[in-house]
Amino acid sequence: MPSPPQRPLPDQVHLPSGTVVRLSDAAARAEAEAIFGAPGGGGERSSVGRCARDVQVLAGPSVLTDARGAPLDPLGLPLADAHVLRALLASAGVVPEEPGAYTCENCGAPFEVAPSRLLEIGPFTDGELDDPELDRPFDFGALHPIPALRVGRAVCRGVRFAERTVEEAMPLLRLPGEGALRITPSLVVAMGIAALGRERRAKGIADALAGAPDEAWAAIVDLYHEARYPARLVAVHRCQGCGARNDLDVPLERELARAPLRAPEAGADDPEEPGAPAERAGAFPDLDAFEARVRAAAERIYAARGVRNIDLFIDAGVPACDDGGEPLLGCYTPGTPADELGIARPPEIRIFYRTFRSEARADPGFDVDAEIAETIDHEVIHHLHHLAGSDPLDDEEHAQIEREELRRIGHAEAARRARRGALSDLAGFARATWPAWVIAAVGTALAWCEGGR
Repeated sequence: MPSPPQRPLPDQVHLPSGTVVRLSDAAARAEAEAIFGAPGGGGERSSVGRCARDVQVLAGPSVLTDARGAPLDPLGLPLADAHVLRALLASAGVVPEEPGAYTCENCGAPFEVAPSRLLEIGPFTDGELDDPELDRPFDFGALHPIPALRVGRAVCRGVRFAERTVEEAMPLLRLPGEGALRITPSLVVAMGIAALGRERRAKGIADALAGAPDEAWAAIVDLYHEARYPARLVAVHRCQGCGARNDLDVPLERELARAPLRAPEAGADDPEEPGAPAERAGAFPDLDAFEARVRAAAERIYAARGVRNIDLFIDAGVPACDDGGEPLLGCYTPGTPADELGIARPPEIRIFYRTFRSEARADPGFDVDAEIAETIDHEVIHHLHHLAGSDPLDDEEHAQIEREELRRIGHAEAARRARRGALSDLAGFARATWPAWVIAAVGTALAWCEGGR
């Protein structure tokens, strides 16, 4: 796969804390080459963690300054600010980022991509960090819920984090990415875990985390990422096969991996497979049982809405996606009149089994029957709007997708892309029609000459 064209570091960056900084592309590349080696050379394996080496680049001469041009020490930055700058270094190719191997969450197709190259940087360069969801600050005062784990003789179900600067987190940032993670009191302090339930002693927290169940540790790591990595540090990759949106962490290398703390023990239960018996407690219904529930719900809803002759198809294949790349629970296709062979196609509602199954696995509170009914009713409303000649529900769904995309890329960047698109369309029109314009010009000139005789 060819590498995307290199883009320079932005001159000015707005950080989540509200700080505005300036970056020197030339100085950063020179410092990165000294630390990582020449671009494409791979460099030598280092015993210092990747995050710490990125910070070394930012600490290089003239790389990072404040808005007035005064030198700025990255060690004093909040971690969230530093990780934004790390993402920008990787996005611009200043520091290396090898493609990661992924699998499409919708169709299972493998793909490789360096996620930072896909990062939307417009909101950071244009100062559009005011979205109530994407830019909501982490609540450091709250006790965040986690799965139960034992802390001494007590059972804990909550964790509280404290803010951390780069310098305070350096014992964690310096750890190499390979090898088992050993939970120590100094690591707990670097992570910023201020309390685990009622336990506030770093040693007590470290002892509890060392024996924490995988699900509790995973929840703590997710909360750590939420606290230290702004929600905008996500790359979107659209699957070439099914069109699904896959959200990828940026930067790819992080100080805490989303992985179990310990290797799985021999004989441990395997995760539930798609073909697992439906009788298992909490298991998602198999295809036959799911279809029966869908058809029962459809019969009730069709009668309540006064509709009939809408084909109902339960699709167990790869789900279709909306224009935003989200796998659909269901979709509606209008009927078509008879073709030249006299074959007409009735309208159809299609329900995607695999999307329901994925949602149920991701959300223990997912109410399968309620979602089936809501999805069928939603598609019936599309049918009724289609019969009326206008579908405002479809218009609103497309508008919502556009709003979500605008939130992600930023208003200023969207305007720039629109202008570039308009200029590109104009240039393309000129390239395609220039012979006609030449002929018209020649004809006009000849007519003018004839008229002048």
